[in-house]
Amino acid sequence: MSLGEKVGEVAKSANTIFEGMAVTLSHMFREPITTQYPDRTERPVAEMLPPRYRGFLEVQIDICGGCKRCEKACPIDCIVVEMQKDPETKKMMLSRFDIDISKCMFCGLCVDACKGDATGAIRHTREFEGAVGTLDALVLRYIEPGKLHPLYKAPKDPEQVPVGEYGPHAREARERALRDNPALLQELRSKAAEAR
Repeated sequence: MSLGEKVGEVAKSANTIFEGMAVTLSHMFREPITTQYPDRTERPVAEMLPPRYRGFLEVQIDICGGCKRCEKACPIDCIVVEMQKDPETKKMMLSRFDIDISKCMFCGLCVDACKGDATGAIRHTREFEGAVGTLDALVLRYIEPGKLHPLYKAPKDPEQVPVGEYGPHAREARERALRDNPALLQELRSKAAEAR
């Protein structure tokens, strides 16, 4: 290799270094793109989510009929529903209803199966913050181990299905259920107005 070729290689290397530094320096003076979550957002993130956003699953266990349609529809087996006979009443009762959010791919097949053929007890919430210390904390248990919960018998008129009371995201599920059922929402609003 001649001296001229070596000088050319050194010049090419120096040029490459200066080009890289120019890109780096140009980024130093631009406005930041990253938003410091959650304390520096203009609006709460929940308000910025798209209307069809699918967050964590919520089960209104008080209106679950135990049909297991959601469990059968789930392609990755993240929903587990178990039933057993109550020794006192001899009726079938829910003994377990678990959803493993760490496995859930938020496809909505379980929600469609429950809404179309059953009571609509399972639904997506707008909750999205799932930072936990262990994976076990992402298993949502809607029935305490060792306890039994009665099955719900759905009325023929879907407007008579009550609003849920249980679960870690029950408030969100109740609000969404009311939005989905305007007749019930209007009835509750009129009762609240009469009470005033």
